[in-house]
Amino acid sequence: MATAESVRRLPLPPWEPADLAAALGSGPVALLDGITWEGRRVALVAWAPEARARTVAEAAAAADRTPLPPQAPPLLAAAVGRLDWDGTGRFWVPGSAALFDREAGELWVRGRLPAVPGRGCPPVRSGACAGEGGADASESSTNAGESGGTAGKSGGNTGENGANVRKSGADARKSGADEGEVGLAAGQGGSGRPGERASAHAPPHRAVPLWPYPAYAAAVREALTAMAEGRLTKVILSVPFAAPCPLPPAAIYRPLTAGSPPGLGFLLRVGAGGETLVGISPEPLVFLEAGRAHMHLLAGTRPAERASELAASPKDREEHAVAVEQARRDLEAVCLPGSVAVEAFMELERHPGLVHLASRLSGTLRPDLGPGDLVAACFPAGTVGGIPREAARALIDRLEPVPRGWYAGAVGAVLPGGGLQLWLTIRSLALRDGTVLVRAGAGLVPGSDPAAEWRECMAKAERALAAAGAALPPAEELMRGEDAVRGGDPT
Repeated sequence: MATAESVRRLPLPPWEPADLAAALGSGPVALLDGITWEGRRVALVAWAPEARARTVAEAAAAADRTPLPPQAPPLLAAAVGRLDWDGTGRFWVPGSAALFDREAGELWVRGRLPAVPGRGCPPVRSGACAGEGGADASESSTNAGESGGTAGKSGGNTGENGANVRKSGADARKSGADEGEVGLAAGQGGSGRPGERASAHAPPHRAVPLWPYPAYAAAVREALTAMAEGRLTKVILSVPFAAPCPLPPAAIYRPLTAGSPPGLGFLLRVGAGGETLVGISPEPLVFLEAGRAHMHLLAGTRPAERASELAASPKDREEHAVAVEQARRDLEAVCLPGSVAVEAFMELERHPGLVHLASRLSGTLRPDLGPGDLVAACFPAGTVGGIPREAARALIDRLEPVPRGWYAGAVGAVLPGGGLQLWLTIRSLALRDGTVLVRAGAGLVPGSDPAAEWRECMAKAERALAAAGAALPPAEELMRGEDAVRGGDPT
């Protein structure tokens, strides 16, 4: 078990969080890039679980029991993991963790830091934190002669060894370019790193929807009938897309998060034989910082070049307005009277390849409540479930042909002292047994058109599929039903 004395502060290494995650092999690991500490975006890599929790409240209690020196970042003791669509929590407190503070040029480490092949490890920086001088040999190794190796070769993960990864044409963290400009055309997912290169001309794997368009359109019409009868105000129906994928998780993560986009980049592996989640979530579920709860909603979407159309769309504005009203009621249920405020309303917010309507709300959590109560009040989010919450959830579970599982849940960290940083599990994918599953949803309100909502689902899925070396056929082909298949969730 890591102790307070095992926390060290080192210079920022030459390798990235994804390199460390890959070097940890096939065991459980969580990479969260885009969480915040002292107002800065940082990256956390956590591994070697010591305690597990099934609820947010249990995760908060476990994080509180983890010893840290006073000056260490609380994120080093955070419980990391996910909350599934059905409310099941899969959190764990790591025995070891590393926090990449790029702005400060520092790496904080708790526990044992492994060697990262081909990238070297940081030297020890003395006198900055308790126990700093006791770095083990793995931290001082420069791995001479291994520069041609790959992170995927170090961990013994047979799903990663020798994977045929497509070239991205840009380094995932060095380009600074917009994500849509770093080689993520279909069939170009990959990092361009040694051992992760393949022919740029290799065709992408063909992705297929697991919900045929005719069946999806019928479900949309049923949802619209429920709205007309007053049983629903809004519901989000999601389409799962599947494709073969021989790539290791880190090789998908790098191009998917290239250019440091807004949101949370994450890679969450449960261990050998289990599924691995990879994503770049643009939308928080909820944050809790110093007793203040924060929500940042995205509802209403268009391709990036159609921002003016989105801003003027009555359908999208209605979809967004009802989501904000639901979030306000959620916060008022657990916050001090009069403390809930809408800080920004229906602003245009750009993300890679897409533009959304965005609003921000906050409120002061009642002192008799904790992070578990806050999450219970706002989960599942109205922007991925629907309104009213339980009626929408029941319709989703009945109509969607593949159970949601991880999709539309949350991923992130529960901090010591009751802090919380959870993001929606959207714009994400699951890897297991050589198959990638990507899900994407569209919000339905009165007046929604099935064909337009289907195209929105396809647009939202494109980037994650491209990072995994896959692509969908044209919408027109799928909407004829010729390529749509019905099938089970590969994860």
